[in-house]
Amino acid sequence: MYVLVDQKWTASVAGWEQTEVIYRYPSRLLISTQHSLDLPANDYEVLDDPYVSIHGVSLKIPEGQFVLGDAPHTVVRFAGPVPAEWRTTLERVGVRVLFWCPRFGACIRLPKGMKAEAVKTAFPFIVGAQPYLEEQCSRDLPAQKSSDRQRAGIAENLLDIVCFTREDRASVETELRERDIPILASSSSKIRVSYSGDPAVLRNIVGVKVVDTARGVVTLGETMQSVLGLGNGDGQWQSTYSGKGQIVAVADTGLDRGANNESLHSDFRGRVRDISSWPINSSWTPFLKSTAGNDNAADLNTGHGTHVAGLAVGTGALSGGLHRGVAPEAELVFQAIEQYTEIKREYSSQMPSGYYLSGRPLDLRQLFQAARDLGARIHINAWGDPAQGHYTNDSYETDLFLHEHQDAVILFAAGNDGTDRDGDHVLEQRSVYAPASAKNAIAVGATSGCLSGVGLRGTWGDLDPKQQLYRGPARRVPISGEPDRIALCSSTGPTSDGRIKPDVCAPGTNIPGPRSSVSRLQGWGSASPMPYYMYDGGTSMATGVAGGFAAVLRQAWQTHRSGVAPSGAALKALMILGANPVLSRRDGKPEPRTVSGFGRLSFARSSPDQADAALTLFDEIETGVMTGETRSYPIHIQQRGSFRAVLTWYDAPGETLVNDLNLCLVDSQDQKIWGNHPPGEVGTPDHVNNVELIELPEMMPGDYELRVIASNIPESPQSYALAISAPTSQGPAPTSTSLDLAANYLRGVGSERLATLEPLRVNTLVRMSEQQLGETLGIKGVCLARLRARLILLERAITQPRPASLSPQTTLADLEQALPPAATSVEQWNRARQALLPLTLVFKHQFLAQITLNSLFG
Repeated sequence: MYVLVDQKWTASVAGWEQTEVIYRYPSRLLISTQHSLDLPANDYEVLDDPYVSIHGVSLKIPEGQFVLGDAPHTVVRFAGPVPAEWRTTLERVGVRVLFWCPRFGACIRLPKGMKAEAVKTAFPFIVGAQPYLEEQCSRDLPAQKSSDRQRAGIAENLLDIVCFTREDRASVETELRERDIPILASSSSKIRVSYSGDPAVLRNIVGVKVVDTARGVVTLGETMQSVLGLGNGDGQWQSTYSGKGQIVAVADTGLDRGANNESLHSDFRGRVRDISSWPINSSWTPFLKSTAGNDNAADLNTGHGTHVAGLAVGTGALSGGLHRGVAPEAELVFQAIEQYTEIKREYSSQMPSGYYLSGRPLDLRQLFQAARDLGARIHINAWGDPAQGHYTNDSYETDLFLHEHQDAVILFAAGNDGTDRDGDHVLEQRSVYAPASAKNAIAVGATSGCLSGVGLRGTWGDLDPKQQLYRGPARRVPISGEPDRIALCSSTGPTSDGRIKPDVCAPGTNIPGPRSSVSRLQGWGSASPMPYYMYDGGTSMATGVAGGFAAVLRQAWQTHRSGVAPSGAALKALMILGANPVLSRRDGKPEPRTVSGFGRLSFARSSPDQADAALTLFDEIETGVMTGETRSYPIHIQQRGSFRAVLTWYDAPGETLVNDLNLCLVDSQDQKIWGNHPPGEVGTPDHVNNVELIELPEMMPGDYELRVIASNIPESPQSYALAISAPTSQGPAPTSTSLDLAANYLRGVGSERLATLEPLRVNTLVRMSEQQLGETLGIKGVCLARLRARLILLERAITQPRPASLSPQTTLADLEQALPPAATSVEQWNRARQALLPLTLVFKHQFLAQITLNSLFG
C-alpha cells in the first residue's frame, strides 16, 4: 500500500521491513509498505483509492495493471501527490500530459512505440495504466428539458466536440469533412456539428477529448417571470465608494437603445467605454431564414441587460440617485449577445422565431478576452444552463480563462430553479446552473429584497398556483421583506462533485433599476419615476448587485494599497470573508452552505476601512506553491473575539479539484482545525473545494499558526489568496510592526520570505547593538549609529498615528534634521538598503508607502 507519512517519522520508516520511500516532499514521505501503521491518525494517510476522475466520472485503475492497447492516449494513476519533478521526468522522454484526472491521475500521450513494460520501468511513480477509450470521451450530464432547449433555442442533433489541442482540431475537422459531417462553427479546440448518428463514431476520432450534446443558455429573469433601489435593501452591500477607476463588463441581452450617445439611458451616459453587438453565431446558420440578425446592441425584448447593468453601475440620475447602482462611477463595457433570430419553418417546432442569446460565441473565452482587452477585470453574466449542478464545456472554459488570467473575476447567476416541495423550509439540492458551477467563478445566489416601493408583492405561493415548486409553509413566505433570508427561487448546490455553490448571495427580489426605453415589458412592475425604472427579481438581479459590489471592493483595496489592486482570487476571498450569514426560516440558524454559500455580501466586513476586526490579506499571486510545500502564517491574538480565514485559488480546469490546497489552523497545543467544517469542529482536510473557510465564533488569546498546505499540485505552481479577520487589539497602540496582523496587505510574501522578515521587525533592529545590527544585516563598515537613528524614526512613524502636520509627501529626511551627517561609501549604503528591502512590505500607514528607501538611507 502507498502511504503519506509525516517527515518526523523518517527514522521509524527507515527501520520498517518491506518499505520503500517513493518520494520525499518538503514535509511528508510517500512510501510503499506492508508494515502495520501504529502512528497518530493525523500523521499519515493511506492512499488506497484505485479510482481517478475523468470528466467527472470515476475510472478504476488497479495497482500493477498496465494495459496500453491500441488507443493513442493513456490514462495513468500515480502513487501519490504529483511533484513537478515527476512531470519533468515524463516530458524529458516525450510524454505529454493532456489533462489531469484527480485525485492522482492523468491522461497522457506516450511516444510512439513505448510499451507497457517501458512505462513500468521508466516511471516507478506510475502504479497503473489503461487506454483512454471512446466510452470515457463524454460527460455524465443531464439532458436538457425540451422546454429549456426551446427557451434557449437549441436544435436537435447538435453536438460539441472538444479536441485535446488546437492542432488536433485541424485534423479532426479534416476527418469530419471526409465523413460529410456538417461543421457549423469552430473556435480554439472546440467544434459544433450537426449529427444524428452514434456519437461513438465521433468519440473514436483521434484527437477528440470529449463529445457532448450541445446545450443552450437563458437569461435568469425569465424562469420566475413565466410563473410569476438600491439604497432601500438590507444595506450590507452598500459603501461610500463609487467604483471610480474600475471597469465592469456585462454580457447580456442589450443596453437600452444600443447606441453610446445622448439617446442612451441617463444612468449610463458618459461612462460606457464600449458597447458591442455580437451577431448570431455561425452554428445557427442552417436553421435561419436570414443570417443578418443584428439589432446593434439595443435591449428590445425584456430589458434584462439594461436592468442588470444598472444594478451594477447605474447612477440613478433620473431618480435623483434613489435607484443608483452599487458602483455608479465605474465604467461599463457592454456585450449584447441577444439577437432576434428568425427560424426556418421546418425547425419552428423545436425553436420558434424569437429572441435568443444567439450572439454568444462558441467558446466563452472569446467573450471574456474581448472585455479584458478593453480593460475590464470584472465580468457579470446573469444567464446560464440549467445543468443541475453539473460541469459543462462553459464551466471548463470559464475555469481555464481565470486560471490563465489571475487578476480577473467572473460572476455568474446561480439560477432560478430553487424549490421547496416538501415545505420543510430548506431548498432542495443540486439546481445550480452552469457556468455558475465552475470552480473559479463567483456563483451568486439571491436573498430577499426590500419592501419599499411597489414591485411584485405577495407570497411565493402566489407565483406557484399549481403547487409544483413550493408546498406547506413555503407558500406563505413573502417575496420580499426578509433581507437576511434566502429567496426561494435561488438555485442551490452542491455541484455534481460535491463543491459548495453558490459562493455568496446578494439582494435579488423586487430590486429597482433602469428600464430599457425600447422594451414594452416592465419586469416585476414599474418604479418611479416611470417609465425610466422597473422592479425585477431573480439571481440575475443579485448578480448585478454582486458585480457592482466587486467593483467598489476592488476600488477600496486598490486605494488602500496605493494603486495595487487585489488579484481575482483575493477579491473573491474578501467577498467571502466579510459575508454575513443567511438565516433559516425554520430555526433562525445559518442556512446550509449548499443553499446560501458562504453568506450575503457585507461591505463593512470586507472593507480595509472596517474597525470591528483586523483584516489581513496575503495575495500570493507571484509566489505559487508546489506539491508538498507548506506556507505558515503566525498569528498572535491579544483579545477574545471571532476569527475567520478564507483561502481561495484559481484551480486548473476540470470537473473535479485538480490542484489541492488545504487550510489548517494550529494552536499552541498542536491541535489542528481544518477548513470548511462547522464552527467548533476539527474536521479533516477538504479535497473537494477550492475555497476553504475556517470560522471560530470565539477565539481565545494566544499564539496560533495558519498553514496553507499544498496537498497535490500537479499543474504547478499554484498561486492563492489568504484573507484573515481577527479580533482587534485593545489598550495602548502596539509598540512594533508585527507580522501577525498589524500589516493588513502583503503581496508576494511566501513562507520563506516571511521567515526572513520576522527577525527584521523594526523594533527588534532598534534594540540591537551596533555590532549585532551589522551581523544581522550582513553589512560592515556602514555608519551603523546613523542607520540605527533612522530606524528609530521609521519605528515611530509606523507605530504612531500620523501627525496632523505631516503631508502624504513627508519623507524620513524631514524627520531627521537633528541627525549629524556621516560619511560612508555608496556601496555600503546600497548593501544596507538591499538588506532592509523587506521592510517596505510592512508599512502600516498609507503615507509610509511613499517613503522610499532612498529617503531612509539618504
